[in-house]
Amino acid sequence: MNGACSCFALGLLAVLVCGQARAGDSVCWILNGVLLAPAIAAGVDGVFILDTGQARSQLDATQASEADIGVNPSVGDVRLAGTVIPRVSMPVEALDARTRDFPIPIAGVLGADVLAGQVLEVRPDPCRLRLEPSHAAVGEGLSVELRGGVPYVRAGISSGPRTLFGPFRVATGSPAPVVLGASQDLAPSETLRALSLDGKLLENLQAVLPPAPGADDAIGEPVWSRFTMRLDFGRRTLSLRSPDGNPGSSPVGGGGRPARRWRGPRRPADAAE
Repeated sequence: MNGACSCFALGLLAVLVCGQARAGDSVCWILNGVLLAPAIAAGVDGVFILDTGQARSQLDATQASEADIGVNPSVGDVRLAGTVIPRVSMPVEALDARTRDFPIPIAGVLGADVLAGQVLEVRPDPCRLRLEPSHAAVGEGLSVELRGGVPYVRAGISSGPRTLFGPFRVATGSPAPVVLGASQDLAPSETLRALSLDGKLLENLQAVLPPAPGADDAIGEPVWSRFTMRLDFGRRTLSLRSPDGNPGSSPVGGGGRPARRWRGPRRPADAAE
């Protein structure tokens, strides 16, 4: 075990032994490009991938077997960041292809089903996660569309001279900055010229094709972890702030430069400048 893995494992041990800092608040980790959090799901206690872009939670087959759960779908409470979500149905799946590269066992994936009616706030450095009930008042930020409980926001991508605006799945469990499903014909290269999101312009982002045909477009955790993200599933809003609390630009752009404010598609006269 290398030094980074050892530090991660020691930090994890401290969390699992000592518990959460306070109700509604938890440590988290951004590792291998995805968001991880400690949780207890249907009696399985461990570290889970927290994926807002996945509709249904899953238990890892190996971890479920060690907890004597078996292979049948399990229904049980989920405890995440001091919040208890009752009676969540979770299939037991072999998740090795998704989890084998992590330095510690991954107990499963917590999806959008455990976040319904909640506000998820994630601060990236140091990683802290907060979960609290959504309220009825109108929220601020980007408008979120829920499809099967999964959040989507409108964003724009540019590749060469072409620009497309459309819905992108908010996927904190995706290690790719951008996944091009419906828009894959727009960007034949592996690097997007720009992504425009909530008035911000992020440049030179890696884009990948989805693992299965027919998948939709998605924005992954390498983008969301540039911001303090507040995703309100009840009000259906998403707000992004720089980690220091400034609602302006993120700390870095795609090529290591500060992210710039998005000023809309370039007109032909602009392109000639």
